Amino acid sequence: MLALVFATSFLVALGALLVGRSAKQPLKQFPGPSLARWTTLYKAYFEIVKKGGWVRQLENLHAAYGPIVRVGPNELHFSDPRAYGEIYAPGSRFHKDMALYSIFKHSNSSVFTTPDPHDAAVIRNVLSPYFSRRAIIPKIPLIKEQVTKLITILKTHTSESEDPVNLDHALPAVALDAFTSLIFSRPFDTLSAPGFDHPFIRGVPSTYINIWVKKYFPRLKTPLMLAFMRFLSLVDPVTITFADQLKLIIEDLKLALQRTSTPDESPLDEALTDGPLYPFLLHKIQSQIQKPTITAETSEQLRDLLQHNRLVAEGFNLRFAGADTVGTACTVGVRCLLSNRDVLVRLVRELDEAWPNEGDIAFEDLEKLPYLTAVIKESLRLSHGVVTPLGRVVSSGDAVIVGETIPTGTIVGISSTFVHLNAEIFPEPTKFHPDRWLKSSQKSRDQNEEHSDSSAVDVNADKYLVSFSRGPRSCFGIHLAWCELYIIFGYLFRMLELIPQTELDPNQPLQFDDFFLPTYVCDPLLVFVRERTSLVK
Repeated sequence: MLALVFATSFLVALGALLVGRSAKQPLKQFPGPSLARWTTLYKAYFEIVKKGGWVRQLENLHAAYGPIVRVGPNELHFSDPRAYGEIYAPGSRFHKDMALYSIFKHSNSSVFTTPDPHDAAVIRNVLSPYFSRRAIIPKIPLIKEQVTKLITILKTHTSESEDPVNLDHALPAVALDAFTSLIFSRPFDTLSAPGFDHPFIRGVPSTYINIWVKKYFPRLKTPLMLAFMRFLSLVDPVTITFADQLKLIIEDLKLALQRTSTPDESPLDEALTDGPLYPFLLHKIQSQIQKPTITAETSEQLRDLLQHNRLVAEGFNLRFAGADTVGTACTVGVRCLLSNRDVLVRLVRELDEAWPNEGDIAFEDLEKLPYLTAVIKESLRLSHGVVTPLGRVVSSGDAVIVGETIPTGTIVGISSTFVHLNAEIFPEPTKFHPDRWLKSSQKSRDQNEEHSDSSAVDVNADKYLVSFSRGPRSCFGIHLAWCELYIIFGYLFRMLELIPQTELDPNQPLQFDDFFLPTYVCDPLLVFVRERTSLVK
């Protein structure tokens, strides 16, 4: 009897406590699942147990609760595309949510994992010239070299060889090797793996799950767990590949440090942009520090960037940021092209007309092709870039997002999928339809000529293509990414005919799991290859 009284009293007291806390919660007016109001484990369940199922659950939540959903004790998610521009807008002072970004923070932080946009701007200002269009153009031969290597290998996979090639491996491999050949002294050479079956490109599901485990259990560093992680580093192929890539990055930094320690005339920044990243980065930081107008705060931040671990972290995180979005856009775009014959024929015809001979074509000529540009945009839209909502913390007072006042300290975000798959902006949003971008370009020109009302929604405008994010924390490698995409798509479909091993259904949805980047769950894209010797009529 006493135990029953005690248990009843405990439950009453706990209920009163929860009700009291609920009354004081600043986000109590926003709807959402009851469990999510009290614990982040609600979200963890979908990310870990449901294996990357959070974005799918967000679709269910918005269908049930409306355009703003409370998805955690202190977190809101939005479905209105306007929220994307307001959360990640230029000039935004929102900080990154370190519960998310800490999973990418290794021994030291980087520009990607720095929460404060003001602090991140210091290193962005150093790195941006290296990734400017002006700096990328002289490096185009290095990109073409890797793409040509891919095409040479693909030519061996003819129908007579009875050996189809997996483009889900080949295309990310060329994206990674093209990027690393530009910023390091040598590429990671994933293209040389037999059948492109490189362990890092292939990936392992358990490795993806570890991303979310690190997020929710960051202090899981018991002696037993550390010993287990050391064991994995010896036997897990992905972990071994990470270590090998890290070793190459450290070797590049060592060479750059030896070069800068040799007394000679410092070359101009413009000349250094033609070479690997680290010589440029070291020179740029040191030259900035020596400026008489520099503030003490900025000088200290720049000196922190010269720390060995920090420089390694910058190189390692750049390796991911620079290749993954391009590789995913290529795999999605090529799959969609091969399942939409009319679109493919139109693209090939445009390429043939612009590039009728067997010689080379200038990058500047490729980027002038309207349909190729539209195909790339549509590939980026349907591949999304990062699909996990990029959490931002409202700081410096309350914020207003899509007309709602959001309290200071709230984590806010919106997945890029809610922009890219919005039916009002992109009718038939799951359909691969490059023409939508051609109409958008014409519509923008017509509106400019007519001086239309600036408050009107510019449907299908480029501002809704957010594969590289937006605002002060957007990808500063966007010029390099676009350059790679033009060359990969252009060369691939001008030089080769890709024949799927099995017929592809144009209406099959592109389903993915959310592991920060999308991990697609469809059958591998296996193709035979035929060299194109005549133009499409």
